[in-house]
Amino acid sequence: MSHSFEFKFTGNIHVQSMDRQAGIFIGERNSAVGWSAHGKANNVIGGISGKSNLLYENVLILNDPDLIDTPIDDRDIHMSFENQVEEKTANLTFESVNVNTMQQNSLVSIGEGHVTGMDANEKINEPQGSIYGNGNISLGNYNVNNDQDVLDAIIDDRDIKIANVKKAE
Repeated sequence: MSHSFEFKFTGNIHVQSMDRQAGIFIGERNSAVGWSAHGKANNVIGGISGKSNLLYENVLILNDPDLIDTPIDDRDIHMSFENQVEEKTANLTFESVNVNTMQQNSLVSIGEGHVTGMDANEKINEPQGSIYGNGNISLGNYNVNNDQDVLDAIIDDRDIKIANVKKAE
């Protein structure tokens, strides 16, 4: 079996912001098996991107007194199989890749990609949230997040993840 693949990438990769479980795969064959990202984040304000953002006189209060906080059970089973590639020809030409914002479980894949098993379970307490862009203004806000749970963000993510990856001879 013959496999011909021509890949040309002559420019730049520009990424402004990536969140958890995000990826950029560029190439002839990209394989990602069994991605996992689990967690809990308490963020007051969160992320701010861009230029000239103004946060003025904000009062941010986050109170999260849980008795049990984010128990995670992530017993994954990962299986990856390689198969022979059938006869084919592929040509890819790119000058540049621009990514402004990639959120959780985001993917940019250029080329022959085999991405399986992505999962990202998460609990976030984020008064204010994320601010993206240019020239955003947030004035005189009062943000309160009071999360009075006894059990918080129970994540039971036991997966069987099977990947079928093509292999060139």
